[in-house]
Amino acid sequence: MSGPTADPVVQRALDGAVPADLPTRIAHEVAELGVEVWLAEVTGRGRERWPDYFTDRGARTAFYTRVRVQAAIGRKDPVGPGAAVHLVWAGAGPAGTFMDGRTATVRFIRDERSGTWTPQR
Repeated sequence: MSGPTADPVVQRALDGAVPADLPTRIAHEVAELGVEVWLAEVTGRGRERWPDYFTDRGARTAFYTRVRVQAAIGRKDPVGPGAAVHLVWAGAGPAGTFMDGRTATVRFIRDERSGTWTPQR
């Protein structure tokens, strides 16, 4: 099984690979945000939403195409405070090679006063 039909299987595998350690609502919130940040990272679309995270100001000209996130989970960040979103995604790189099963992590810090999550490099 491959392609989008395999994505639910990938999601279940990722869910089982890293035990849940955040409240469900927060895990889902940060996972959704992580997907948005990652899509901006690899496609270039939506980067203006996080100018402090995307500091290259358009220097990158080659992005991925045919991108989809196969699975995403939000967990406590194992290397610092905040949360980490672990993703499995698919897409065609700038050279055109399409691959499923690519992995990425996006880290976030939460501003306790405003309750917002900010992506961190």
